Amino acid sequence: MGRIPDEDIQRVRDATDIVQLVSESVLLKQRGRLWWGNCPFHQEKTPSFKVDPATQLWHCFGCGAGGDVFGFVMQSQGLEFADAVRWLADRARIEIREEGGGTPSGRKERLRAACEAAAAFYHKVLMSGRTPEAQAAREYLASRGFGSPVAKRWRLGFAPSNGRALVEHLATAGFTRDEVLEAGLAVGSAGSRLRDRFVGRVMFPITDIHGRVIAFGGRILESAGATGPKYLNSNETPIFLKAANLYGIDRARNAIVVDGTAVVVEGYTDVIALHEAGITTAVATLGTALGERHVRLLARFAKRIVYLFDGDEAGLRAADRALEFLDWSATPEAGSARIDLAVGVIPDGLDPADFVKSQGVDAMRAVIGGAAPLVRFAIDRRLQRHDLSSPEGKAAALTDAAEVLARVGGSLIAQEYAQYVADRLFVSADVVVSAIHAARKGGRPALAAPDAEAAVEEQGLPSSVTAVEHALLELVCRYPSIRSAARELLEEEFGEPLLGLEARTILDAVIGAGDATGDDLVARVRASRPEAVTWVSALLVDAAEVEDVEYAFHEIADRLKESGLERLILRKNARLRELDPVRDAGEVDVLFREVAELQRRLAALKEGYGRASEPTE
Repeated sequence: MGRIPDEDIQRVRDATDIVQLVSESVLLKQRGRLWWGNCPFHQEKTPSFKVDPATQLWHCFGCGAGGDVFGFVMQSQGLEFADAVRWLADRARIEIREEGGGTPSGRKERLRAACEAAAAFYHKVLMSGRTPEAQAAREYLASRGFGSPVAKRWRLGFAPSNGRALVEHLATAGFTRDEVLEAGLAVGSAGSRLRDRFVGRVMFPITDIHGRVIAFGGRILESAGATGPKYLNSNETPIFLKAANLYGIDRARNAIVVDGTAVVVEGYTDVIALHEAGITTAVATLGTALGERHVRLLARFAKRIVYLFDGDEAGLRAADRALEFLDWSATPEAGSARIDLAVGVIPDGLDPADFVKSQGVDAMRAVIGGAAPLVRFAIDRRLQRHDLSSPEGKAAALTDAAEVLARVGGSLIAQEYAQYVADRLFVSADVVVSAIHAARKGGRPALAAPDAEAAVEEQGLPSSVTAVEHALLELVCRYPSIRSAARELLEEEFGEPLLGLEARTILDAVIGAGDATGDDLVARVRASRPEAVTWVSALLVDAAEVEDVEYAFHEIADRLKESGLERLILRKNARLRELDPVRDAGEVDVLFREVAELQRRLAALKEGYGRASEPTE
């Protein structure tokens, strides 16, 4: 699909009332000019979710989510921005134009319709077919614990073995040869007759995040005389990408939002078995390993992802590959963007469906709850490969473990696990830190204490927003008239940053939005600094009216300068304590005079005799 013009986006925004939109899924009650409700994105008993009709914004002061009408749809429906615009356009019956190439929307709708018709056909064959093979398919599903009610809930089906049953059915329904081929439902070369792609298989419809059928997985039924691989998935099409879809995501996403945890398994029957047992947060990959796009998809709804594996050697090897998703997003420093990745290994080599059937749902919940953090799992797996009683084995184990931690080197989690590895190998933590540093640089670690240059580089963390910074940001968001003065304050050479990193990021984004206010401000911030959108919505929702904006701004600026002067004084006094009064007499004299001048200016600010002039180093 192409780019949606800005004027069409604005038309959709203007046609959508935030209170009506949110009320479709959240029970809201009016208190004053605001509407309140329980947040749909996390569990809470006391409402902290506010909707402001004046600004057309929403914000939850419990979990921190917030934004405009598009942000609400993105969060609630799990959509990217452009798809949220299309969703709201459909809701408002607004025709939007799309600039650029891509598969036309109408064409994709035809492919989805073909897949939907195929799902209905396969399901009818399974549920009411009188052939021996249809009966065999029902018996197979019953043996897995999936009787008629389960088959209906999951729209399971059966693909007949005559090879052209679906092709002929879709032709009768009005679908063209090209549409059937492009939807991945048939195979055939130019000039030849089409043949069904799936033959003699139990069928599992694959749906997108909105519940629309986009592809299929088929499990071979040997008794039907079918041949080929045990499992066969649809080929990739304009509406189906294996790396971007998960089986069961449409059914699981709401439960994942509530629970906060997504459970990833490797088979369709595993997903169905877990859901039917009450674990409704389960999804499955589609014939591929869990990939980066899968993780990004789940991260829209979950803060923790548990990857479940069979306990056999093949399952453990697959679990080892999960390490590729270990990056900075798994560390505490990632803040609200953090994703906790964990690995659960099912005992006795059973798959999830067999385990929950034989051991019960409580045992499965215990496996999920006890899943090991990915970092620890990866370290333990690598340490197990080596003989830790020999110097050579210990050195090799150190190298392997350091390679794991190098992916998050410099973070708090790397420091914590450095001590964990040190305890396992009976070496000092400094030795492990040295090995991590060497792994990050591509060097070889040594079982010796590191020198100063081998220390892990420290990673600076964003300062938390202080009360005075919050007051400034709220003022700047609400009143465009002071944004130029705020820019001057931000650019002022003061010797110390007047704002922390996080506050500067937000202020930059708001100043860059010109004179925009309300939801227009949120839209412009999203375009330049999407990470600041929830902050801006929080600052705007229920922001207090200010009687004298200029006066309030100057008061806040003075308080920021007071803090800056105090930090400068502390830093220069610390330097004075490091100097020798005799050997460094010249520098001591200069610093002493600078501190005295800074203290004079600080006193003037606090006493209200005037605003401080710019201090110098």
